[in-house]
Amino acid sequence: MTSSPLGLARRTVSRQVIETSTIYAKTDLPSQLMSPHGEPEACQGKVNQYHILKNIGTGAFGRVSLCRSGTNSRYYACKIISKSRLRRKFRWSANGSQDHLKIVKREIAILKKLSLHPNINALVEVLDDAKEDLLYMIFELCEYGAVMQLRPGERVRPFSEALSRRYFIDILRGLEFLHFKGIIHRDIKPENLFLTVDGSVQIGDFGISHLHDSNESLLGATGNNATPAFSPPEYFACAEEEEAITPAFDLWSLGVTLFCFLHGHCPYENDNIMELHRQILTDEPQISESISPEAHDLMMGLMCKDLHTRLTLNQTKMHAWVTQGGTEPLWNAEENYLAESDNEPTEAEVEAAMSPALMFVTKIFN
Repeated sequence: MTSSPLGLARRTVSRQVIETSTIYAKTDLPSQLMSPHGEPEACQGKVNQYHILKNIGTGAFGRVSLCRSGTNSRYYACKIISKSRLRRKFRWSANGSQDHLKIVKREIAILKKLSLHPNINALVEVLDDAKEDLLYMIFELCEYGAVMQLRPGERVRPFSEALSRRYFIDILRGLEFLHFKGIIHRDIKPENLFLTVDGSVQIGDFGISHLHDSNESLLGATGNNATPAFSPPEYFACAEEEEAITPAFDLWSLGVTLFCFLHGHCPYENDNIMELHRQILTDEPQISESISPEAHDLMMGLMCKDLHTRLTLNQTKMHAWVTQGGTEPLWNAEENYLAESDNEPTEAEVEAAMSPALMFVTKIFN
């Protein structure tokens, strides 16, 4: 990766998303390989040119595995999704009549639009064969995984303010680009922020993201998808979910994430979901006295319960904690937007995101 004159890191090559509609080689038999460094490497199986090495995460509809391409020997993260599990999810939901693959279609369509930005986890290839239950999404590997491993009720070692600021700015750049593209992430939290080998942070997991003003999220209007501990008060108070899904939603989640970075735990925690809702609606976060006044002010501004007076993204960019009292220049928003020039995905692009192709034909999308 290289840096522009204004400090925004850029990928050195144009990113294309490859879609392959035929799985022509697949095995679930374990084997032993040699790594590119000449060391033994256990392999769980193979799909096309990708050797599936080990599980590195789980999700609602499948798992995430480390894989290595037999073509270029590079390592990737492979999101493996069960289409039958998706089908069962919609069978028992209020949206049962909805195309169960719409979740994946919209995520792929969005990621095709975002994969050039350095703070967005890039989708590289999609392998989907109509005859197979499993769908494979190949992502750029963030070698160090989630930026902070934090489970409900746990306490971990907090980050320094200097490290938190560095990560925070990367997330802020990614969010600025998402909001420019009309996308509300809806699930900003340490678990969905990934650390690369060069120390930069990428936003990932767009499974419940929302196309602003489209009244349609990737999962449709289902109210139980966002992570409660990172969701803003209006999410629990609004009669209609769509009323709460604005850019201010992500800014609240960003404030909670910064709190986690600086404290090593969530500001709101309770096993009783209704009590958790009450805390978020009425209680102020308990910020440590060891935190600087500037960081304290920023967290309170981002976790303001009134979304109309909550800090905006531009106000956050100009905050004294972010700019270190004005000594660190702001990045140029126009350059951040130019990471890609396309508009948000159209309905036609969503439908085409997993369209069938001829046998053994690979399609490339710019």
